[in-house]
Amino acid sequence: MYEEEPRNSIPFFSILGALIFSFGSLWVGTYAAHMAFYGGESSNLGIRSDNQAAVFDSTTFIHKSVSTIEIPSPSTTIMIGGDVMLDRRVRLMGQKNGYDSLFSSITPLFKTADIVIVNLEGPVTAYPSKTLLPDGTLTKEMAFTFAPGSTKALANAGITAVSLANNHEDNFGVKGVVETKQWLAQSDLKWFGSPWNASSTELVMEKNGMKIAFVGYHAFQSGLSRVLSDVKRLTSEGNFVIVMPHWGEEYTSSPSKAMREQARSMISAGAKAIIGGHPHVIMNNETIAGVPVYYSIGNLLFDQYFSPEVTKGQIVSLKLVNGPAGPSLNNLEVYNTELDRNKGVIVK
Repeated sequence: MYEEEPRNSIPFFSILGALIFSFGSLWVGTYAAHMAFYGGESSNLGIRSDNQAAVFDSTTFIHKSVSTIEIPSPSTTIMIGGDVMLDRRVRLMGQKNGYDSLFSSITPLFKTADIVIVNLEGPVTAYPSKTLLPDGTLTKEMAFTFAPGSTKALANAGITAVSLANNHEDNFGVKGVVETKQWLAQSDLKWFGSPWNASSTELVMEKNGMKIAFVGYHAFQSGLSRVLSDVKRLTSEGNFVIVMPHWGEEYTSSPSKAMREQARSMISAGAKAIIGGHPHVIMNNETIAGVPVYYSIGNLLFDQYFSPEVTKGQIVSLKLVNGPAGPSLNNLEVYNTELDRNKGVIVK
């Protein structure tokens, strides 16, 4: 007879004890993690507020952890500048120092926005200037045309699109307007509006899931009803509609009764912001039914220096966020600009 060697195994009760210890440790660890995450607020672990039993497992814990993280809604920033005129003395500066230099001060600001809009106060054509002669002499001619190379400077400055709804865009007739659009396209610049308030000349852009529509209005031509019809249609299609009117009396800081009435009609049609120009000075602004109305933000780049008022301009920055009802205005800021005889436009 010989003694049988002990088997290399763990007794049943030892295994059971180890399992109970492991499960208990896991439960305590999970409970501690839960209390740490929720600040010890729950004393009824695994019981819902409606008194129904709920199993607290890793899936539930992960779900609750993720649900407490707030993801900020995407926003879209739109900057709108005033009147831009690139003939006469501005053309002279551009030829001397390069057109890019005229926007160098505001370019860093514009580059922070998703969309940048200005009013282009005249056509872009290959016709020779009538306001600046080859020998550098300035004339009293009021028909503008901008050098084709100037559009590239607009794009380099961060400008996205321009309004063509103004009283100088048709200085070289229909041919000038057609050529303007061609030069803009070559520089990847978009446009909207018409000097004759033609229908369906709006620009719709989509950024961060938001649809924004830009509508131009030239108040010195007929066609307000067509513009209002476009605003109403675009609003019904879920766009945040911004209207840029060219209106008012030059060098006057107070909007007229007619301007206020037209602003109200645009808001009734669905406009969510109104940013105007033409007076060459900054006009008073107001809020109508929750809609910001800037009747005139003055000159952005012009060659007017005869008074402090005409040298000052504004850039209106609109921050939009998306909501259940579509894009809405979340914040509005205004930047001040000033004309400089040698540098173009500078941010104050």
